[in-house]
This record gives sequence, structure tokens and C-alpha cells, in this order.
Amino acid sequence: MNSTRTGLLSFFLGAALVLSGCNGGGTSSTPPAQPTNLSGDYAGSVQDSATGTSAATATFAQHGSNAGGTLTTTVSGSPLNAQVTFAIASSNAITGSMVIDEANGTTCTFGFSGTYNASANVLSGSYTAVTNCSGQHGTYTLTQQCTDTITSAERRAMGLTPC
Repeated sequence: MNSTRTGLLSFFLGAALVLSGCNGGGTSSTPPAQPTNLSGDYAGSVQDSATGTSAATATFAQHGSNAGGTLTTTVSGSPLNAQVTFAIASSNAITGSMVIDEANGTTCTFGFSGTYNASANVLSGSYTAVTNCSGQHGTYTLTQQCTDTITSAERRAMGLTPC
């Protein structure tokens, strides 16, 4: 009976050592990098294959690594609003979609990608039609004018004021 207890005790001690080894080896105390906060107001331009170059403004709100809002341009003297949603990687790369309800009743959707240059506060990239507006594509460059939420002192020091 003594050898059975010793065998069981050895088994459980060995299992505890193996499990404790699994627990400490692969973890890191460094949290994953968070994307830059892109909330705020932007101004810039859009170069579109169908409508040419126009001034653009945007307001985005961010939660975690997702953001969205409205991008407004002027086409033939009338404002054109696009609803935008995008994901932000820790590298400040963005990917997302944009929906435009045109005055003629057509709804166009676009896929877009780009990057945020944190040192210049510039969001830029390109877009392409996914549904309707076939073949339409373009580029955008938007400079952040202010930020709705400052997440660090460095962002404030970069000259971005609260909106």
C-alpha cells in the first residue's frame, strides 16, 4: 500500500511540475500594441476617377481598433456624404468600406485601404467600387485637424487640439 501512495504522489507531483512549466514559459507581460487614436475632424482632398478632385472633410469616432463616421465632398456644387467604417491595425494601416447613397437613388459601396502617418497626422490611401459605380476608384488624403480623445501626452504635444 505504501508503494501505491508513493506512486500516486510521484504522479501528481510530476503532473504539477509539467503544468506549472506550461504556465510560465510563453506569456509576456507586454500588452499588444494599440492603434493610434484617429477620432476627430479631418480636411483634405479626394481624387476620384468619375468626379475629379474635390475638397473633403470627415469626422471619425473610434472605439478600440474600429472607427467610422462621415466623409463629405462636393460634386457638381452639391455635398456628397459617404458613410465610412474601418479597422485600424497597430501599424496604423486601415482597411474598410464606404457607402454612398447618390441623388439618383443608386447606392455605391467601396472598399478602401490606407495608412495613418502619426508624425504628420495624415490619413491617406485609395478606394475601389465593390457594388454599383462599376470601375470607379480614387485616392484620398486627409489631415487630422483636431482630436476628440487624446490618449497620450505625445499626441497633444504633436499639435492636435481638442475638437
